[in-house]
Formats: sequence, structure tokens, C-alpha cells
Amino acid sequence: MIDWLSQHAGMAGLLFFFTVFLLIAGWAYRPKAKEQMESYKFIPLAEDDK
Repeated sequence: MIDWLSQHAGMAGLLFFFTVFLLIAGWAYRPKAKEQMESYKFIPLAEDDK
């Protein structure tokens, strides 16, 4: 397994990060997350209470 991984490290890394990207995108665009994501879009504009 280690030999295969060292020989194909580029492809293994690509598949790993693409899979992580798909999981994050799927999590962010799920129907239940709409309200939460809508509230996140105002974070840069929010004033500090300090």
C-alpha cells in the first residue's frame, strides 16, 4: 500500500482533496443549511460590540 501511494502520490492527493471539496460543498448546499449560510453572509459587515 505504501509503495502504491508513494508512486501515485499526485493522483492520491488529487482524489483526496477533490473528495474533501465535494463533501464540504455538499454540506454547505444542503437544504437545511440555507438559514445558517444566510446569517453567515453578514459576518464581514457586522460591527464589533467592543
